Amino acid sequence: MASAAPIQNRPYRSHKVPACTRCRSRKIRCHIDIPGEPCLSCRERRLKCQYVESSTSSPTEENGDRKPGKRRRISNSDGMEDGPVRPRSAPILHKATNNPSASIIMASHLAEDLDIFNRHLAKHRKPGGEAADTSTYQTLNHDVQDPIVYLTVPRFRTGLPPGSGCGRSQLDILEQIMGPFKREVIELYFKHLHYHFPVLDEEMGALLRSGQLEKAPNNLLCVIYGIGSPLWPRSETLKMHPKPDAHYVWNKAISATLEDFLSPGMSTISTAILDQIGRPSVSIVGNITLCGKTVSLAQTFGLHRDPAKWNITENERSVRVRLWWCVLITDTWSSVAYGAPPHITKGYYDVPRPTVNSLISHKANQQQKQATTCFVHFCALTELVGLILPLIYEIEPDRMQLSQQVAHFKRELNNLEAQLPTWLPLPNQPGSSNLWFCFLSTRLLLARVTLRSAVLEGDSTLGRDRMYQLRTASSAVLDFLLSLGELQFQDFWLPYVTHLLVHAITVSLRCTVETQDPETRNTSVTRLQHVIAHIQYARDNYDWDLAIYCLERCAEPVSRIASLNSREPGPPSETGAEITSLAPNSNGHRTGAEVPPVPTFDDTNFLLSDILDPNAFDFSWEALWDTPSGMTNFAI
Repeated sequence: MASAAPIQNRPYRSHKVPACTRCRSRKIRCHIDIPGEPCLSCRERRLKCQYVESSTSSPTEENGDRKPGKRRRISNSDGMEDGPVRPRSAPILHKATNNPSASIIMASHLAEDLDIFNRHLAKHRKPGGEAADTSTYQTLNHDVQDPIVYLTVPRFRTGLPPGSGCGRSQLDILEQIMGPFKREVIELYFKHLHYHFPVLDEEMGALLRSGQLEKAPNNLLCVIYGIGSPLWPRSETLKMHPKPDAHYVWNKAISATLEDFLSPGMSTISTAILDQIGRPSVSIVGNITLCGKTVSLAQTFGLHRDPAKWNITENERSVRVRLWWCVLITDTWSSVAYGAPPHITKGYYDVPRPTVNSLISHKANQQQKQATTCFVHFCALTELVGLILPLIYEIEPDRMQLSQQVAHFKRELNNLEAQLPTWLPLPNQPGSSNLWFCFLSTRLLLARVTLRSAVLEGDSTLGRDRMYQLRTASSAVLDFLLSLGELQFQDFWLPYVTHLLVHAITVSLRCTVETQDPETRNTSVTRLQHVIAHIQYARDNYDWDLAIYCLERCAEPVSRIASLNSREPGPPSETGAEITSLAPNSNGHRTGAEVPPVPTFDDTNFLLSDILDPNAFDFSWEALWDTPSGMTNFAI
């Protein structure tokens, strides 16, 4: 491809620094007398110097001057336009991050104008004349209705030298910490995460596993070390040695990731994605801001467009598709978890869903294929959740259409469930627990939107039915969690699951305090207590870090609800005696001793805010607790 990056100096008759295209075609000396400016001949004609890169070597390689003339003559015999087009366009989006230029996609309306302009110049070019200036704009798809044009821009900020080595200092520290176990930690990443969430392509994976770490981006290695550190005890080799502080390792990795945004490339996106799905997840604000930066950079590089017909290599197409769907997943589930509208909406991307064969090698074993199969189905679920989110965040939804849309999405969710493999939803296959938990959470999300539609319609009878559906959906999530054991807790989980679990417990608490049936209330309270005890056990014995945030948010409210429920008065006796409250004595046996009056669920003085902190939830309190008219609503 053509490049217009200025050359600082060119020795006379230098083969290391080739002459520009214009001087070479005229067989005159290419004399650069002013560093950073075009050569003397081109400057006199007010033109930029153009340089043709070799089709067999990268512009950053040291041996890029191997007989360029002969190779061009061979391609000329096959055709000047068809032969070298693909090799020249291949490196456009995959230049190394130390390359001084980067390519960004142009807006559709500007791309159309530029394509027409370039077509006109190409049509009226004189025989033997100069080629059109392709150093700034490059067209990857010449479709008249939808051309794809990229603009070449400087990668680095002014004053930031290309060789600054973003993340180098952090990597040096982490490599000292890992010592001789670097490859062992990297192997933990591939064993426990890669096939469940295949961000990296096969080429990069082979590079890392073969030990060629010097060729991998600094920030990527830092994040992989951060992901592998919490998994340290799962390695037979590493568990015999002291485990590094995971929080310290992650802090260095995050610092390297943010520093890499100063000169971003494609590896910046993949590293930021791995950062967001890394565990333990301790910074909600940091993840939210990083998600926004990653989405913006991905759209800037044009990852949201289908590259099937682009004039690029097959490997680059595969990389772009897998990266975009990883970006879409993190953006969609960040919105569900953190309570902010998504950055990506349907209609602004046309990238097809990936397939298992496009994501992993045919040499992968059965378990690895099953893990990647779960990822492909998770992509389909994510796309549906992206369609549901506007119903949650829309401030003034259409009451007439809301119920119809919810019914449609329920049918779509059932269709996706029917397409699952026969070994799902059994939680005994790699990745299936995370996938099925998210399926159940999506059903709960739809039930929550269904209740909202009943609130807007003002139908109390319909609202009671929708409340029952909501209670059933939340119970399904909690019952599934209670069915999990050690094997499932140590499987792959996205960090967003902890927020989905908080949502399920919160909804169950809401349904518990609003139900009028004592038996249903007791069942709900018992289930909630079992859930808290279950995830506490998983945290203590299986190192399930996702329980930490949930316990911080929900353990005390569940305890207070259970305590309040135990104070409920029993049914009146046949003799009409005064109602007493049964309370356990020191031996654990219940007695009939009278206790002072205490607030109960049916007491008009009972406030839900006495149990739950309204400032602790991701969604606004009003949005969570809208209640149909005619039903009990506990004011704050």
